[in-house]
Amino acid sequence: MLEGLNKFNEGLVEHGLLFNSKKNNESIEQAIRREISDMTRLLTETYRIDDSAKRLMTEGLVQYVMHFFVLMRRKSIEEYKDVVKNIGEYFKEMDDKYYSDFNQKPEDMREIAEFLNEIQI
Repeated sequence: MLEGLNKFNEGLVEHGLLFNSKKNNESIEQAIRREISDMTRLLTETYRIDDSAKRLMTEGLVQYVMHFFVLMRRKSIEEYKDVVKNIGEYFKEMDDKYYSDFNQKPEDMREIAEFLNEIQI
């Protein structure tokens, strides 16, 4: 599962930013701004998707991609493979920690959220 997420994230950079910025003759920063703008505009229209499950999946994925690009804006594009690796490790640590230490505890979600604050991407 994490391998698939890593490939998806790499594709976001390699196609969504690197390829499209060259194709559109724009900087990476301009590409990030354009992508975030496009996705923000899409989110204002998702209410038109009648199937609630499909709408929520679309919104969730679009929000994930937007925030991935926000994270990439803070990093150097040359570091994207490290960023992708760190995101995978973040989610792996979340899963491992939840099921090893927090699962079924009364404050499980509070504890996992506080734990996640400690992990850098």
